[in-house]
Amino acid sequence: MNSLTIKEISSFLSTRIHFPKKSPTESPPHKKWDASARAAIVILWGLLVYPQLDKDLEQRRQKKIVTIAELQRLFFEYLGSKEQCMQILLLLKKHDYIRMDEDQTISAGTELYKAVDALKMYRLFRDSIISRSFYQQNQ
Repeated sequence: MNSLTIKEISSFLSTRIHFPKKSPTESPPHKKWDASARAAIVILWGLLVYPQLDKDLEQRRQKKIVTIAELQRLFFEYLGSKEQCMQILLLLKKHDYIRMDEDQTISAGTELYKAVDALKMYRLFRDSIISRSFYQQNQ
């Protein structure tokens, strides 16, 4: 994947409404968030959900988690400082996009599976040499 802007990354979010809705005007919470938080959803989807969809990667990559330190190291340009990154992660945790444990690891929450346009992202990741080498390198 070329170096994408935060806006380009966040464009992969889905705007589907999932039923049952609590109110007629309810939309996914991420629609109201800033670009960094929306980009974090897409980045985390790529790290945590995509490997489960790609049969080649699923067999090689056994863990379905990423550490906070690894996330910050790899995506500092999108997620900012440690404090900024933690604010984003806590927001995502609050809305069940991710789950974090005391070992500083992140796993996918229910909303992460629903928030991203999986077909669009799958095609992008499948064709990306960089993403494939990342997953092979970080087994």
